[in-house]
Amino acid sequence: MMEVAVIGAGSAGLTTARHLISAGLRPTVFEAAKTVGGSWQSTNGKMWDGMHTNLSRYTCRFTDWPWDINADHDGTSTTTSTFPSVREMHSYLQSYSNHFLSGSDVDFQLECEVINVEPLPLLADTSTAVSVPVQDISNDVTPCNKDGPFLCHNAGGYNVEWIDLNTNTKSKKEFDGVVIASGFFRTPKFPSFIKNYKTKSREELTTTTTTPTSTTAATTTACNEKGIEVIHSSDYKTHQSYRNKNVAVIGSSFSALEIAADISRSASRVVNIVPSVPWVLPRYVSKLQPLLHNDGSNTESCTNAKENESSSSITVLPIDLAFYQRKNPFPQQENAQLMSDACIKKHKFLQSLAGHKQKNSPLGEPINREDPPFVVISDEYLDLIREGRIEVIHGRLEGIENDGSLCVSDSRTVNNMDVVICCTGYTPNLQSILSQPILEKLEYDLEDTFSPLSLAWDVLHPSLPGLGFCGMYRGPYMGIMDLQARLLAGTFSGKLKLDKQKVQSALEASKLIRTSRPRAQFPRFDYTGYIDTLAILCYNGKYPTANTRIGDMIVPSFYQPDDDIIKQTSAELNKEIRKGQNGSRMPELILQSILGNWTYDRNIVHFQTQKVEHVSGTVKYSKYSHRTKSDEDNNNNANDATDDKYVLYREDGLYELTPTQKFEVFREYEYITRDDALEIYFVEGGVRAHLFLSLKFLPETQLSQEDGHWVKATSDHLCIKDLYSANFRVKLDGVSASEIVIKYRVKGPSKDYESTTVLKPKF
Repeated sequence: MMEVAVIGAGSAGLTTARHLISAGLRPTVFEAAKTVGGSWQSTNGKMWDGMHTNLSRYTCRFTDWPWDINADHDGTSTTTSTFPSVREMHSYLQSYSNHFLSGSDVDFQLECEVINVEPLPLLADTSTAVSVPVQDISNDVTPCNKDGPFLCHNAGGYNVEWIDLNTNTKSKKEFDGVVIASGFFRTPKFPSFIKNYKTKSREELTTTTTTPTSTTAATTTACNEKGIEVIHSSDYKTHQSYRNKNVAVIGSSFSALEIAADISRSASRVVNIVPSVPWVLPRYVSKLQPLLHNDGSNTESCTNAKENESSSSITVLPIDLAFYQRKNPFPQQENAQLMSDACIKKHKFLQSLAGHKQKNSPLGEPINREDPPFVVISDEYLDLIREGRIEVIHGRLEGIENDGSLCVSDSRTVNNMDVVICCTGYTPNLQSILSQPILEKLEYDLEDTFSPLSLAWDVLHPSLPGLGFCGMYRGPYMGIMDLQARLLAGTFSGKLKLDKQKVQSALEASKLIRTSRPRAQFPRFDYTGYIDTLAILCYNGKYPTANTRIGDMIVPSFYQPDDDIIKQTSAELNKEIRKGQNGSRMPELILQSILGNWTYDRNIVHFQTQKVEHVSGTVKYSKYSHRTKSDEDNNNNANDATDDKYVLYREDGLYELTPTQKFEVFREYEYITRDDALEIYFVEGGVRAHLFLSLKFLPETQLSQEDGHWVKATSDHLCIKDLYSANFRVKLDGVSASEIVIKYRVKGPSKDYESTTVLKPKF
């Protein structure tokens, strides 16, 4: 039986081992940590407490292991967040390992760090793979030709050397094949001017620890003469550790913006130094979307895009389900280069989603629309910078002075910082694992954090038979990793034949990606094209059988042969679509969209006297700036729950009874989301009083207009003997509200009037 060393027990390593076993091979999995999970380990991983994925559980899953059949560590079923937490992600990976990798056909070497991989002498000078006779075909892998030879990448073998971190002893063993599954995010990368690192334990970094451990992972920090603390984002764990400190967050990536938002809950001052401007979007967006066929097939009606559109209605979806949809029928050819006209089109689309909110924020919008757009998913960042809780400084951090001041490009200085958090990426650090001859054939560039090596399909190199890579990919990754693992298992076992010319062409495409300028956000930015390409290689075009039409959603579960999983996934997605259609997702979206400053005009018409009164002024919807430290402390004590954070409506205006009778007025309400409703409470004396209205929003029209679409809600409130019938209408321009119309019809023994208020954003 062929033995394969798998380096890493994170997402990539686990799915590699699972598919190697299915192909009849025996994996040995090496992992430096105490447990599986890689970056998603809940204690010593690279994620922070309270972090949630920026892709939904429909994308963050392997092809054949849906979340709803997942069980927690103790075997009990769990209710998974739409955007899973760190704990949920680790639990998912642990359950995957327990299900597929708990037998004697896999060997786990935990707390063992691989320090060298080198080819055996047979492979030292070879650059060609060998053919072997046909072996038994597993159900998981489809051969290209049952009667022909299959390209095999297990000739020669490799020496693997590792060190046991408990005993500090070294061992070495020969393997028939090796898969590097340690991924991109292996070693933190700091700005080049930060040289003086010192090692501190995570317990030293955090003032709040929940469960002390006997051994604590070492982290890398730097300190200058002033004692300013410099850490990498991978060492950030909880905002409570930075209470009342001045913190600078460096970078404009997902981790930078989300850490800045998180740490603002405790820090006295948060400065975000951004070298570039991404588009910032929330986790949910509204769009036109048809239902999927319940059985996941493509044999029914709505076989083209126009018919799909006609059967669509406005819904609120997780952003990845809205983004990752087919532009062409399966198989969609992968696009490896973004031309300027395509970039302009993408920027225009992203601008339509962002609406006015980002444009009128201190971050601003990307300027050069001919360059590839970058997207960051963050629910709170834009509102925090608009309310002044986070300061934005455009530029690059170029140095740290001895007095603790930060030097920013264009000769600017940021003073009085206590902590610097570098969200500056990672390197795969392959030079610490692979021998020099291997690195040379891979054309490895340790300074290139974008695409550091040349590989066909990011998986293999024709000059290195028996060596594979899984997870050497940046993007929506778990489905990709799964298919990469299937491809490696098929080629290692000899059950898949890869055409040498196609392999060479794929290698040249990889080199083109590395040299292309300007660079996209991810090397393989065309997720649909890439996952379709891997499916063709793994299944010879046999799968997917569902969601293959223009406009269909792309999720990993469709890229495998189990019909039950396909049907189950289709049902889950339809449930998600319906939840967005029936208004359940609307309150959060509305609350996010209205934050900011507005002007208003109100007309009050008294029907009995025909008298018209006028009120005008400003309204501020704020979520953060009005909150005190005690509010934050209360939330911290409640396990940092954020769903009870309210939005304060503050209205200041001038009431015009007659042209000569005017007086100043103000009022306050609190808006909160509860279940599928937006609730509005009276505020009396600065304190929330009783409930005024409970609003359930639905789309006013089924078709979205070019400049947005309206949603509406109605509700009644009986105040003693007076009945207030409310009608709220909000016009959504992407994720920003561009107009609000509030109408009250009031009837009672001594009241008979209608109040109409129109609010417009104040820029």
